[in-house]
Amino acid sequence: MSVPPPVPLPLSVGQEGLWLAHQLDPASPAYNVVLAVRLRDRVRTDVLQEALTALVARHELLRSRFPATESGPARVTVPADDVRLDVREVPDHDDDALFRLAQEAAEEPFRLADRGAFRAVLLRRAPDDAVLVTATHHIVSDATSQWLLVRDLFAEYGARTGQPAAGPAPAAGDWSGQVASERAFIASPRGERAAAYWRERCAGLAAAELPTDRPRPPQRTLNGATTELELPAATAGRLRETAARHALTPFAWLLGTFQAALHRSGAGDAFLIGCPATTRFTPESRNAVGYYVNALPVAARFGPSTTLLDTVESAQHQLRTGLAHARHPVELLDGGPGRGPLFRISCTLVAADRLPVPGLYEGPVRLGGLRAELCDVPQQEGQLDLTVEVLQDSRGFRAVLRYNTDLFDAATVERFRDTWHRLVDASLDAPDTGAGDVVLVAPDDLEFLLFLGAGAP
Repeated sequence: MSVPPPVPLPLSVGQEGLWLAHQLDPASPAYNVVLAVRLRDRVRTDVLQEALTALVARHELLRSRFPATESGPARVTVPADDVRLDVREVPDHDDDALFRLAQEAAEEPFRLADRGAFRAVLLRRAPDDAVLVTATHHIVSDATSQWLLVRDLFAEYGARTGQPAAGPAPAAGDWSGQVASERAFIASPRGERAAAYWRERCAGLAAAELPTDRPRPPQRTLNGATTELELPAATAGRLRETAARHALTPFAWLLGTFQAALHRSGAGDAFLIGCPATTRFTPESRNAVGYYVNALPVAARFGPSTTLLDTVESAQHQLRTGLAHARHPVELLDGGPGRGPLFRISCTLVAADRLPVPGLYEGPVRLGGLRAELCDVPQQEGQLDLTVEVLQDSRGFRAVLRYNTDLFDAATVERFRDTWHRLVDASLDAPDTGAGDVVLVAPDDLEFLLFLGAGAP
């Protein structure tokens, strides 16, 4: 008796955009979302496979394929045991080589139509020393999802090796229901009001663009690299204190100064950036793996009297009001090729203390009875001109700046990073300083430049 083929299921608006991006450059790792952990105990691969099967049975997107149909991209599911753990024996590799292998496993392209959007690779250097690389395509995942799947995978592993359970597994959301809910919202009066809100917010504004080192290619590319900004502990403390004194959040403060840095770096006096925000609005969705993200457009407008505090306050107000309309996918507002993309630059917050695997960002933890620590491989580089992820934990704030290498040299992005850092410091020293009045050259460098300008005696 033949088994009927699976029924194709619809995609969300965001998934349709990611599917198209994959068709344009299927070999790019720009949309690979990765979480890798170093395991320092003996791993039973048979048990890990059982845990993996239970994981993908629980989260249907991890066992989904994304073929093209006559009516466009669709989703079909496969049996959970079709997803296999990939065990690679890598003896005689030092730590640096093991890290490179983890990065290579993370960057391998996905074949969405016939192999799906999830893989788990165990790089085993010794029986008690391995790296587990979990990689998804963004079409089935977001930052929270990657931590959820690692949490659930090791909970399943621990349950099979006699580890005490923290409690019953929380219910996971139904992705088809999420897509149906999104479509119903878009067509509803509330959805129409949300669309009108975003149209008004974006009217007359174009995507922020930094001056590039090379002409923009006629076709979008996804090649990227990463640089970082870590605020000193003293600065992080002042940021928290100053933001609280003004009834603002630290992220809003960093976002406003980020916009000021774009303005001072050549992005102009008025522009839009995107701030990805979660759409996990139900208890079930908070424990589900999926692409639960919509971007919030955040506008910046600078005039002669605009202060750094004005910019920060505007950023916070827009984030708060925008969250009320976050269910509406802003991709529907692009307005066609004549307008261009809504964003070329984005900035988002990841709060480590709210992630589903507490402590992993900051040091070794136990997962399913195994000693584990984060193996922080580069990822998601080149999605836009510039994407910034602000990581907040008990130690402070670290910003990961991922940029398109076909547009920018490393030195250009590092100069922008330093400008942002200088504006953060200036805003904490004197929030009412004009955004255009901050001196962006260090005092010693300024003295040297003035000396050169005056001419040597």
